[in-house]
Amino acid sequence: MVEFRKKIAELEKNIEGNSKNNELDNSYLVKLPEELQLVFKYKIFGNNLLAIPAKLINENDDEEFEKPFKFLDSLSEIEVFESEFRSEIPDNFIQIGSFYDSTEIVLLDVLKKTIHVFHISDIVDSDWLNYKLNKEICDLNIFLNNIQLQTVCCLINPENYSEYDIFEIRNGTDLKSENENIEFPNFENVQIEYIKRIKLSFKKGFKIHYAPQKVLNELEK
Repeated sequence: MVEFRKKIAELEKNIEGNSKNNELDNSYLVKLPEELQLVFKYKIFGNNLLAIPAKLINENDDEEFEKPFKFLDSLSEIEVFESEFRSEIPDNFIQIGSFYDSTEIVLLDVLKKTIHVFHISDIVDSDWLNYKLNKEICDLNIFLNNIQLQTVCCLINPENYSEYDIFEIRNGTDLKSENENIEFPNFENVQIEYIKRIKLSFKKGFKIHYAPQKVLNELEK
């Protein structure tokens, strides 16, 4: 638990200025497992801040890009989940967050302490939804220990969504794109190339689909 506290505190430090506190009532938080309650004490909430590695979802798949993740942090999100999905989701599952700005819902089975994910469109296919609910991604501790800063940026052609550029910084010094992985001597160099690639996508007319908040701030200057 001590090491986990250090990890969450470091995440909080690295997103300082872009994050916010959660807005959830304590009556909701006390329903959560102890390790998850700890997370909600830190100022790490908001969009475009966190991610998890794709290989956590698809085991041993290191070719996919990380998944932007946000913790549930407001009563309005709970109300949406309860009104739109609860009738199809057993009570032992609670929403703890989402990927890609709420298109994929991240659930915790509070009885087993396992993580499950379903796409919002799965709700219309009960067999597929049940498969998702029975398929655990990992346990809660593994999930929490794999949360990291978001570094993936995706830009799309607004006239043809099948055309896109995607970039991710890995290990602090590697720049991954669809077609290559380039290693740089330090973070400063990889960050310069990262922003350069994003700006080249802008020149092609591409628009940001999702990106880290720090990058969005940098591009607004």
